[in-house]
Amino acid sequence: MIDALAPFAKEVLVALTFQSRRVEEITVVECSGRIVEGAESEALQRLVTDLIAESPYLILHLAKIDFIDSSGLGLLVRCLIRTEHVHGVLRLCAAPPRIREALHMTGLDTVFQIFETEAAAIEGFYRSANGERRTAADANILCVEQSANVLAYVGQLLRQAGYVVVTTGNLPDALTLLTATRPKVLVVGAALRALRTTRAAEKFNELADSLRVIQLPADFSIQEAGHAGRQLLDEVRSVLGPSGASAAAPA
Repeated sequence: MIDALAPFAKEVLVALTFQSRRVEEITVVECSGRIVEGAESEALQRLVTDLIAESPYLILHLAKIDFIDSSGLGLLVRCLIRTEHVHGVLRLCAAPPRIREALHMTGLDTVFQIFETEAAAIEGFYRSANGERRTAADANILCVEQSANVLAYVGQLLRQAGYVVVTTGNLPDALTLLTATRPKVLVVGAALRALRTTRAAEKFNELADSLRVIQLPADFSIQEAGHAGRQLLDEVRSVLGPSGASAAAPA
């Protein structure tokens, strides 16, 4: 009986769910399901409102969106306007053909900045309006470390010393930022520098081989903070000089 009725079964529409993560100052929101009038749109609106209060640079990753209605499309427009009101940027990426068609038919593909991939959308934040890459005048440091506490400490330490720093705790995002910012110095944890077991790790460390790399010791997290920080600053200064200047920032 089940097999006989199966061809007539209605498509099950999945309610909207999302996961968000930070890539430096950019928040990537991966949406799944449908963006339609009602609870789904309201939930996305609340999320965007909360996120832009922390940082107004957003990417909506739409690869898993299977349906959007007129109200949902209107919500995306409102989210775009809201981010622009706080001098932020909202971009779309990885939209499936059905969603791209809806954007094209309504002319909204000329309103939104739409990218094929998440990596391209992130890299777009580090380009100026005329498409040229923004680069650091004197210093641009990418810091990659899986310990959130160490990452926060090292990032703030280097910024306080006058350097421009972007940070991340995982290698896939590090690979994207490495391409986007083209840092002059890479500060990386020993465990991640040695990792070669994934495609992202292999590619990241292959690119790192052509850069000036400062590797954090494996025991950095348990070293006396003042001594460890002073030693790291000395290494950075030996490469970049005593201070940094302006550098790449989300545009």
